Amino acid sequence: MRSNIVFSLFFSLIWTGSMMAGLAAESSIVVDVETGIVLLSDNPDEKRQVASLTKVATILVTLKWLDENKGTDEVEIVVSAEAVSGGVNPLKFEEGDCLSLRSAMLAAMMASDNTSAYAIAEFVGSRLRKEASESGAVSRFVAKMNHEAAALRLSDTRFVNPHGLDEGSDLGESTAADMAMLAIEAIKHPQFLALCRESEATIKVTRRGRGRNMTIKNTNQLVGSRGIDGVKTGTTRRSGPCLMATAVSEVSGSGRLVSVVLNAEDRFRETVLLLNRGWEVYRKSREEGAPETNRSLLIAPN
Repeated sequence: MRSNIVFSLFFSLIWTGSMMAGLAAESSIVVDVETGIVLLSDNPDEKRQVASLTKVATILVTLKWLDENKGTDEVEIVVSAEAVSGGVNPLKFEEGDCLSLRSAMLAAMMASDNTSAYAIAEFVGSRLRKEASESGAVSRFVAKMNHEAAALRLSDTRFVNPHGLDEGSDLGESTAADMAMLAIEAIKHPQFLALCRESEATIKVTRRGRGRNMTIKNTNQLVGSRGIDGVKTGTTRRSGPCLMATAVSEVSGSGRLVSVVLNAEDRFRETVLLLNRGWEVYRKSREEGAPETNRSLLIAPN
């Protein structure tokens, strides 16, 4: 039986302010995945818009739904008119396009495609149990996303759509700390990193009866370097540039960190700095052990 503890301990370590020099992100955090130790952070609990980092929750809910229902990600989904008109459509999907659920997940994670995320929500949401307060498939899916957030004790997180776009005055929000916790939960799923670790992938889309291959590129420019193998970029006018990343140690081959930067103008450079300094603190914490003061427990059921 898997442990009910997402993190046994979520420590805050006190390090010199110089470790955060050169980082202009509004909020940032780097966490040791194995222990839950917060290695470095700045404004980690400040509520902000997180843009397409939202899609990590969309994919996690989908993967868990597949597990619970013994489903296959090769099932075909159809892009609706609502999905196409729901926001920025970088891959230029059209109404009636057909693709596998896995291809849609790859498009949402790697290319940050909003149409794919919406189509996933329609497909899965239409198969979720309907509650009285949830009028449509996407509403049911978003409710499931928020249920997942509550189960993980992401108390400062609220999702309003499956893609993270700013829609009117009703805005979703989260924090760097909550997004780090979400990333760690997602990484635990054996299929998750396969959806975001490559620099590019090929998906098949059927349009008006004719299949064609589409090459998609990862918006996360850091994958494949410095041990980084995920996870997600995000940008809207309100959120600013955001990046959630994870990396394994290139020195020892063991150990994994998760980092999050929110509203970071140079998110890739700042993530590299944050992870480099995170590994420095990681090695120090492993050598000296975590302090017994200034710590908190975050326990969430699985």
